Amino acid sequence: MMSSRQLEYFRAVARELHFTRAAETLQIAQPALSQQIRKLERQLGIALFERNNHRVALTPAGSALLEHAERVLADIEAVEEEMRGWAQGTRGRIRLGGARGLTARLARLLAEFSLEFPSVTVELREMNTEEMVAGLRGGRLDAATLVRLPTQEEGRWLESMALGEEPLVLITSTSAPLAGEYRVPVAALDGADLVCYSPGSVIREIVLSALADAGATARIRFETREYSTARAMASVGLAAAVLPRSVAEEPGQPVAVVRLDPEPSWAPSLAWPAGRRPGPALTAFLGFAARHPELAWVGGHKHFI
Repeated sequence: MMSSRQLEYFRAVARELHFTRAAETLQIAQPALSQQIRKLERQLGIALFERNNHRVALTPAGSALLEHAERVLADIEAVEEEMRGWAQGTRGRIRLGGARGLTARLARLLAEFSLEFPSVTVELREMNTEEMVAGLRGGRLDAATLVRLPTQEEGRWLESMALGEEPLVLITSTSAPLAGEYRVPVAALDGADLVCYSPGSVIREIVLSALADAGATARIRFETREYSTARAMASVGLAAAVLPRSVAEEPGQPVAVVRLDPEPSWAPSLAWPAGRRPGPALTAFLGFAARHPELAWVGGHKHFI
């Protein structure tokens, strides 16, 4: 069976039609090159070159082999280049879990990342924290934007990068009694109708914990997985909702935004399994995110005081 090295030697001679010049191109000794070509001809059972004291020429069989050699060696070089891309993180796939409320910022980050690494495919799935933790544990996700990391004991298997922190705010219809307030105590939500998020959502846990700490018990009228649904319910006055400030300030159905006291907050992190060495594509993504925190950093609205 012919090797790629034999094809390289043959191609060099076929291009130069001169053994000495071909040997110089390959950086090997001319006698060694001649020996390799004779070995290839014996192996194939046919002469590839016509030789005399004055010239070297391809035989018809040699011309046919040159066409194949050019194609095969080009394919090998393309494969090697692609594998170098995978090794360097310029080619590959990243399976990313995204927390609801970070989608807009992740879109900015992924758009800029794709410009620098166009051959890396990022597959983004919106999930709640419980689903993302399960995906990281089960190897179905390479990284995820967790709203809150597991406890120190549970989180030893994760490495993470902080993505900032921002408050959660109350939204109501513009005609609701609390709509004209700048800030209200969490205790004021006692008995209020509230849109809450499905079990497994850390935002749900933060909201319910803040209510419990204030001695308040809200009535959960609606349960949803989507901030847009919570906003729709709040906008028409069916119930109030608590969600991240950046989400509340996005364009959409009109709502009144009210700060809470004490102010609950969320602190998302980009997390990945510590026990598995990140692949080159994920390493490239983590490095890009670290170099461009302004693209994914939450809580950047400094005018909100």
